[in-house]
Amino acid sequence: MSQAEQQERLTSVLGDKYRILCLIGGGGMAQVYLARHRFHGGLFAIKVLAEQLAQDASIVSRFEREARMAASLGSHPNIVPIFDIGEGLGLYFLVMQFIAGEDMAGFLRREGKLTLADAANVIAQTAEALSCAEGKRIVHRDLKPANMLLDESGRIKLLDFGISRIHDAADGLTRPGESMGTPFYMSPEQIRGEVCDVRSDLYSLGVVFFELLTGQRPFYNEVTSAVLLAHLMTEPPSLLTLDPALAPACDAMVQKLMAKRPEDRFQSTAELLELLRSYGATTGPGRLRPSVDSALRASIEQAEQVPLDAHTGAGASVTRVSSANGSGTVAGLKVENLGAGVAPEVAGSGVQISGTGVAPAPEVASAPDAAQAERSPAEPEVSGNAKRKSRLPIWIAVGAIIAITAVAAVVYQTHSATNATQPVAAPKPTLPQTYSDTHGKMLLVSQGPFAFGSADDHSARNIVLPDFYIDETEVSNAEYRQFCQATGHSPPQSADYATHLEYPVTTVSYDDAASYAAWAGRRLPTEEEWEKAARGTDDRIFPWGNTPWTENVPNHLEPVGSDSSRRSPYGAYNMAGNVWEWTASPYTPTAEENDHMKQLLKGQSFSAEWRIIKGGSFGPGTSEDFDLTRHRGLPSDGRSPWIGFRCVRSAPPA
Repeated sequence: MSQAEQQERLTSVLGDKYRILCLIGGGGMAQVYLARHRFHGGLFAIKVLAEQLAQDASIVSRFEREARMAASLGSHPNIVPIFDIGEGLGLYFLVMQFIAGEDMAGFLRREGKLTLADAANVIAQTAEALSCAEGKRIVHRDLKPANMLLDESGRIKLLDFGISRIHDAADGLTRPGESMGTPFYMSPEQIRGEVCDVRSDLYSLGVVFFELLTGQRPFYNEVTSAVLLAHLMTEPPSLLTLDPALAPACDAMVQKLMAKRPEDRFQSTAELLELLRSYGATTGPGRLRPSVDSALRASIEQAEQVPLDAHTGAGASVTRVSSANGSGTVAGLKVENLGAGVAPEVAGSGVQISGTGVAPAPEVASAPDAAQAERSPAEPEVSGNAKRKSRLPIWIAVGAIIAITAVAAVVYQTHSATNATQPVAAPKPTLPQTYSDTHGKMLLVSQGPFAFGSADDHSARNIVLPDFYIDETEVSNAEYRQFCQATGHSPPQSADYATHLEYPVTTVSYDDAASYAAWAGRRLPTEEEWEKAARGTDDRIFPWGNTPWTENVPNHLEPVGSDSSRRSPYGAYNMAGNVWEWTASPYTPTAEENDHMKQLLKGQSFSAEWRIIKGGSFGPGTSEDFDLTRHRGLPSDGRSPWIGFRCVRSAPPA
């Protein structure tokens, strides 16, 4: 079957739901197409099983079964999940959310070996993904740098559970003695065709750790059988012989991961993660950033211009986008999460906190300028040396964190961490002032400079943002209900969810909000975007001006379109009051904040990844909470009856 014929069949099978844009990769196993959802505009990767494999009933059976396994892992932010599975006209395919990024194999070819801190972060993030799979008794079986996608926020997304298998499952789909995987990273028991569990994946993770730290694999030979024999018989070389500057404890960790006998390795991902954290490794997004091929970036930009109701005729030509560095660019979405209990309303006094965050730029960003290239991607953009201080009322901390869950939802992160202050193209006056779809009305926030931050704490700086659209109101219970019904996402456990559809949805974590945004073809705003939409360009403190709101302030939630007299300069409702709102910008908590959160939770765990919230709410507090320049952060898995969100959408090129 030719590529054109395959694309023609795929277009027929997909019908009116997706528009095929171009071919972005593929090999002997599958072809991968970039597609756009016709109704909400989201970008997806569609992976089609190769024709010769689709004719083998046993391979098709495995493809479908193990795709369902991968889909069951979709709530984890470090796993690329599957959104849909389909077949028709002789094609078998998976639909995944598309994320522009670079796999770690490509990153290593481009940048060389990593620092210990960066390597430990990559390994810790991957271990978090394996921990989720371990909980469902799923073994990846092909862990390698090429299956570890680095997205533009610095998060590692584990790809391709396509040859995974529930361990100890006698399903007849894996024949005795069959060893699946890549020879350079396979465990001894996998090579022997024995039953594998998570310890086999941990062996492969040890090989990856070795490669990240040294730039080379522990066993290399052009003859595959020699590599396999080395995994079976030869002890891995010491890291210290290749880099004496590395800590002996690091070498001991890698040696234990790569022990020949499973019983001599770490016995669980939890055991490995505990040790990594004891040495200071973090599991949140790191400072590494991918290099996205210019041709692929151009395709993404062109996709934004495709009308949502456009149709691709059968037999239309397909553009092929090739990556210059050969790295992977496909990731996925599973908008699904566990629910949480209702967070109580707890009044109390405020506490002083401080912190800084790095706000990613919109999803299709310009290349970093020279100054940005010289700065660490994780370096906060704060003018002067002052930290941004804010007043976090204890009621919001308790309300937000009391309902933390152990399993985080997938985080939709397609925006780059490039400098938000970089120059942008000239204004595009032809853009409409509003954008509307089935998910509501959005308002244009025009490109141009504005004063971000507060002069009071020396955080103010002038920045320039490109055009974007922001929701006119917070996402309502009614709209969020449509998302839950369409995707199977767990509904929030808020008192108003079922009774007040016109109220803003609350008791949602950052990950819940990001999952909704991905489903709706939107994203969460950066702190800079949110603040500009709320304040305009005249340096005001509140959406309505500079006069505090001290009288007749509601102490309960109101409908999302209430109080038109207090709209922002762009016309957005309730950007001060009603609910606090999640942003996509990370927040770095201080040791004091972490300790305070531990006290509030009485020893319960919470996410090490924090996000910035903005706006203030109608909960207990004072008008000071409405100051739009305030900089606050909370763990991303926190939920509160006083936290909601609204979305943004990058404006297409004129």
